[in-house]
Amino acid sequence: IEGIKPALEQSVFRTFLLHGITGSGKTQIYVELIKEILAQNKTAIVLIPEIILTPQTLGRFQFYFRDQIGIIHSRLSAGEKREILYKIRSGKYPVVLGARSAIFAPLDRLGLVIVDEEHETSYKQSDAQPRYHARDVAIYRARLNNAVVVLGSATPSFESLYNVKQGH
Repeated sequence: IEGIKPALEQSVFRTFLLHGITGSGKTQIYVELIKEILAQNKTAIVLIPEIILTPQTLGRFQFYFRDQIGIIHSRLSAGEKREILYKIRSGKYPVVLGARSAIFAPLDRLGLVIVDEEHETSYKQSDAQPRYHARDVAIYRARLNNAVVVLGSATPSFESLYNVKQGH
């Protein structure tokens, strides 16, 4: 947390790789970083693979952020999705949690993007148009917004490990 906080405070684009086994406390680090960004009156996106969008995972984030969090997933009806997007756009939900498509949430003042389990293949949209990799879009969107990206994983992708070794 202490290594990431200066970038959050300075509102500069930086990408961090958080490498930790399951149960090591990555989620708690995410929570603390989100609290920090909310204190700065900024917003955050948390991407998690669809397969771990479970009531337990959602419950942990809802416990900390109660009515400040909008959750986007594929099981929402068109009406539910429209209502959540309206609340995001109006500023009622400064934190967005969801699967791949949540990266396109219409947040202003974006300060933090978290990609949990960044190695997951479910972030790669390849079966329909437009084709994209949510992790790569997250990094690009953060760069456009001078935001911080945290890529978390127990088993980081080769691309992410290579980028760390190259100082990126």
